[in-house]
Parts: sequence; structure tokens; C-alpha cells
Amino acid sequence: MNNQNNLNILRLIFASSVIISHSYPLTNNIEIFQKLTNEQVDLGRLSVEIFFIISGYLIFKSLNFSKSIISYLWKRILRLFPALIVMLIFTTIIVIFVNTSKNIFLQNDFYSYIPNNLSLYRVQYNINGVFENNLYSKTINGSLWTLYYEFTMYLIIIPFIVIKSKKWNLIILIIIFLLLSFFHLFKPNFFHGIFKILELNSLEFYRLSLYFIAGSILSLLNLNKIKNNRIIYLLISILILSLYFNIYKFTSIFLLPFIVIIIGLSFNKKTWKFTEKIGDLSYGIYIYGFLIQQTLMNYFNLNHIELSLYSMFFTVILAYLSWHLIEKKALNYKNFI
Repeated sequence: MNNQNNLNILRLIFASSVIISHSYPLTNNIEIFQKLTNEQVDLGRLSVEIFFIISGYLIFKSLNFSKSIISYLWKRILRLFPALIVMLIFTTIIVIFVNTSKNIFLQNDFYSYIPNNLSLYRVQYNINGVFENNLYSKTINGSLWTLYYEFTMYLIIIPFIVIKSKKWNLIILIIIFLLLSFFHLFKPNFFHGIFKILELNSLEFYRLSLYFIAGSILSLLNLNKIKNNRIIYLLISILILSLYFNIYKFTSIFLLPFIVIIIGLSFNKKTWKFTEKIGDLSYGIYIYGFLIQQTLMNYFNLNHIELSLYSMFFTVILAYLSWHLIEKKALNYKNFI
């Protein structure tokens, strides 16, 4: 795949935006985007949706290039788990120093934290005695919830590896997208009981999966004809106008994927060189950000601006180390299977 694009810089920007978004509730404030858009948009929610659009685009391409289902899953495991394991180990070390319980080593929830979160489907947010005096109390890493939705999407698209026809892939994906859009907009609790058994929330599943599928659809289309600034400005203008008329929920599922992928596929030499030089820090920023913010709030009384700046500084350092020492090296084994 041609990697000369803006997708990595978009992921970097919106991973950082998640930190900014979290700075508001972690300091007991309402995010400014919610106020400006009549609660139609918040920066964290938007950033996650953009992550899923880009992920759907890239993962479906990866699926098409994979030699087998095992090869495809191996690549996904290498991308997700090595950095996650190290982050969870780092978290338990932090927890030992910030806990206020008498003896954390006698607590079952201390020992279950890593295996539960590695399972993806039994996310454990709390350990007794940790961050209990924070303004946003107890939650250690609130960002982990999206990982099991993403991994679920990795599994759901596996059958497409045996469908060699691009035409049929596109038709089936469009049908799935339309069904997910209907459930998201009109029946968010449909099959709620089944999703609950799987530790998933039906509303979030329909929302995130439709953006993932939208990205997958766009991976099959030739966007070169509409990849220009006029089209981008027009789509963004319509999307912003929909906020004014309070119909963003309906327009975003169709317009946002096009905007993100068209901008992402545009080539800017400076931004491309920048991301090539520093590496792909987006995943590291995402999984470390909330933990660093809660740790800072445990020791200091920060406002949302201070928290954004200080946490960004420390998180980027950890993300840089995560990419160059763990993630990049793990990906060297992607063709092992």
C-alpha cells in the first residue's frame, strides 16, 4: 500500500484531541465542543469516530493483502497487544505508588487488572484505593473501552477474506452500513440483551461499527476524482451547517467518512516527513493519555488547560518510547506467519 498520505498525521492529531477532551471531565468541567454544538459533538467522541473510519479503511486493505485468516489475525495481534501489555505493566507500577489502601498486594482486583484488560472484553477500570480522591474518581484508564469494539470489528470482517470479488465486497459492506445506520439512528437498543452478554453496548457498537464499515467501503472506491480541496470544503461546510439545524447525527455518518479519508489520502510532504521521522505515536498516546492525566490529578490541582499541556508532554514521551521500543519492533514479525 502507498503510505505517502496524511492518515498518520490525522491519527496523531485526533489521538492528541482525546487527551484535550478528557481534560474537561477529569477537572470536573463540561467540554467546550459540547457547549458550542448543543451537545451534538464532543471532541473525544469525534476523535474516536475518526479513528474507526481510518481503522476500517486500513484494516480492510490489510485483510485483502493477507495470505490467510491466520496471517491477518497475527498482524492485528502484533499491532494491538505488545504495546498494551507493556502499558498495563507500567500501570500496575504506577498503581502501587498512588494507591491509598493499606496493602494493595492483598487485593484480588490488583492481580486481575492485567488479565481482565488483556482479554479486551472484561475491561477493569478500577482498583480499590486508586485515584479515589480524584475529581473523576477511581477510573484508572477510561480509554480502554474502545479496544474491544475495534477488535470485534477485526473479527467481523474476517469472512470477507474469502470473497474475492471487489463488487460483492462493496455490495455487502453497503448493505451492512445501511443496516447499522438504521439501528444507530432509530433502534439503538436492538439486540441489547445479546450485546450485554458479550460485554458490549448496543448503542456504541452500532455507532462505532458503522464508521468502521464506512472506512472499509471507502477502501474499495477510487477517490482520486473527488480528492480535491473544493470537495473537502463543500463537505465540511455541509457538516457544519447540519450542526446549526441539529441534524448532525444524520449527516455525519455519511459525510464524516468521506471528509476524513479524502483529507487522509491527500499528500503533504512536510506532514508525511514529520510522521515518518517521529513514528506512529497515535496508539501510544491513546492508551497512555488517560492514565497520565489521572496520575497528574492525583498529585496536583490542575485546570483543564494545564492538564492538557502537562499530560500531553509526558504522554508523547511514553508514546514515542512505545513506538520505537515495542510497537515498531513487534511489527518486524508481521510476516512471520
